[in-house]
Amino acid sequence: MTRRVTWGGIHNTRDLGGLTTRTGPTRFGRLYRMPRPDILSLKGWAELESAGVRTLIDLRNPDEITDLPLRPVTVRSLACAIEDQSDNEFMELMAPFLGSPTYYAENLRRWPDKIGAVFATIAAAPAGGVVIHCAAGRDRTGLITALILSLCEVNLAEILDDYELGVRQTNDYLASHDNAHEDPRTPLELTAAMASARSTLSDLLERMNIERYLLEAGCSPAQLDQVRRRLLE
Repeated sequence: MTRRVTWGGIHNTRDLGGLTTRTGPTRFGRLYRMPRPDILSLKGWAELESAGVRTLIDLRNPDEITDLPLRPVTVRSLACAIEDQSDNEFMELMAPFLGSPTYYAENLRRWPDKIGAVFATIAAAPAGGVVIHCAAGRDRTGLITALILSLCEVNLAEILDDYELGVRQTNDYLASHDNAHEDPRTPLELTAAMASARSTLSDLLERMNIERYLLEAGCSPAQLDQVRRRLLE
């Protein structure tokens, strides 16, 4: 099977199956990552539903969320913002770094309850695939995906590769679409940015005890086991 997903031609969308853990590969069809579903066509929604997806977890802030008139009734969308950009101190400190893992540690420090709520929502999701998404499917989605994969003991290099793929596919999209908020990086800029990003994310994950963090954030051991089972069993 392939991890690449192209529902209706959508970019930067992947199945989190097929990754290496000490007990075997992660399972296909359980968890996905993608950019905002607002851009899905009717065909894309039909393909998402046909793939068995029944839950969307939206990591965006409330003012970013729009209606999804094409969403099938079988697919729920649940809001789980993981940051608060009305926090002026956070924005003053981290606004220059919101496109890289440099801000992840501060996000985790400020809002463990928000991070924990995402994992509790995954644990409580009904049978069927779960999609994690933000706007571009790169930064906030990259953080939550890295934490999920770390909890499931996915090989660190593959976690970093998945993060990098999200950045590169977003950059490809920016290069081929007009965007008033962000310009694409040049190949040299992207290479330098990825070297720094991989080092920063690697250091964060190696220093972090993800299970302890999530327990202190309000998750129960049973909820963490449920997240693991969803991707591993």
